[in-house]
Amino acid sequence: MKETLKETYFCDYNHPAIQKLADDLAEQASDPIEIAKKTFYYVRDNIVTGYDLYKMKASDILKKGYGICWGKSTLLITLLRCNKIEAQFGTIPVHRKFIEPLIGNFYRLANSPYHHCVALAFLNDRWTVLDPVLDKKTYNTFFVPKKVSWGIDWNGKDDCRLYMENILGGPEIHEDMDRTIRKKAGNTEPPEFIAKKVNNFLNKRIWKKTGAFQEYLF
Repeated sequence: MKETLKETYFCDYNHPAIQKLADDLAEQASDPIEIAKKTFYYVRDNIVTGYDLYKMKASDILKKGYGICWGKSTLLITLLRCNKIEAQFGTIPVHRKFIEPLIGNFYRLANSPYHHCVALAFLNDRWTVLDPVLDKKTYNTFFVPKKVSWGIDWNGKDDCRLYMENILGGPEIHEDMDRTIRKKAGNTEPPEFIAKKVNNFLNKRIWKKTGAFQEYLF
């Protein structure tokens, strides 16, 4: 089996919940591109944008219902592989200010360059960049008012595009996704107990405005 189709520790596609969702997404789809589009939009909009730890299995991300770039990309890769679509973990170096619309001046907590995580799927005879990080409501709430044009949609053919002024280089493919996740994709993360507190604080700020996870806010 190709490395790009294998199950791994974080890409745990034999988990029953992952398999059921992958089957549902493939149902009545006519070809791999249609499956990939359905999967992309499911992860983009049904997994709410929210911060979490790096070392999360795809099944845990699905269960929680939220994630940031590394988590949502992990889940997307896992669902694609489960449906026999080759997928890999990738990163794009960006200036840390690219997350300012979402978290304000707290963007200064991130390292720069920041390694933004994406999924790459082998479709149309090439590796295609897929970026599911921003659900539509989060994008409309935080980025549209600031006139930030982040390419959150995917047409089934072209690469998803970040807003260009903050990109510092091209995508890098990481063949060993588990190793990359364990190394936090080259980014920094405080000790776990601190990271959880920071993530909870940021998520409450974000979800208060988007209306997501209202029960979490009280």
